[in-house]
Amino acid sequence: MNYKKTTVDYKNLPEWVTFLRKNLNLKGVGVGLIHLLPGKGYRFLHQHKEQEEVYFILEGQGIIHIDGEDVAVTKGDIIKIDPKGNRALKAADDSDLVAICIGGVPKTGYPQNPESKSLIDDGIPDYDNPPHWYANDKYVINYLKNLKEKQSLKT
Repeated sequence: MNYKKTTVDYKNLPEWVTFLRKNLNLKGVGVGLIHLLPGKGYRFLHQHKEQEEVYFILEGQGIIHIDGEDVAVTKGDIIKIDPKGNRALKAADDSDLVAICIGGVPKTGYPQNPESKSLIDDGIPDYDNPPHWYANDKYVINYLKNLKEKQSLKT
C-alpha cells in the first residue's frame, strides 16, 4: 500500500500542537495541527537548524512573532519562515487560532530522536526569552526554567 490515511476533526482539535508523524508514518515532511485558545500562544520562541516552516492559517487571527517583529495573521494567510527565524505563534485575545504547520528537510537523518513526536526534531528552543506576551508571567517563566533544566540533563 503506497499511502496512509488519517482523519482529523478540525473543529474539535485539542489545544496546542497535534503532530501527525506517527499517524501518517511521515519520513520527509513534518506536519503539525495547531489550535490556540484566545489570548494563548507558544510559551517559547524557537528556530531550527535546517527546517523551514510554512504556516497555513485556517481559522481565527493572531500574530506570529518572528525575529522581534509581530506579524499579524488571519484566516487565509500563509507564511513561510526560514530555519533561523526565531518564532512563536499567538492567538488574538478574542479568537481561537487554528493553523497547519508544514516543514521539510532532507529525507535522511530525521527524526534525530526515534521517540520524537515530530518528524523534524531540529528545533532550537529559546527558554531564556519568552515571547513578549509571556515576558512577565511568572508561571511561564518558571515552566521555561524547568524545561531548560530537563533539557540540560539530557545532554
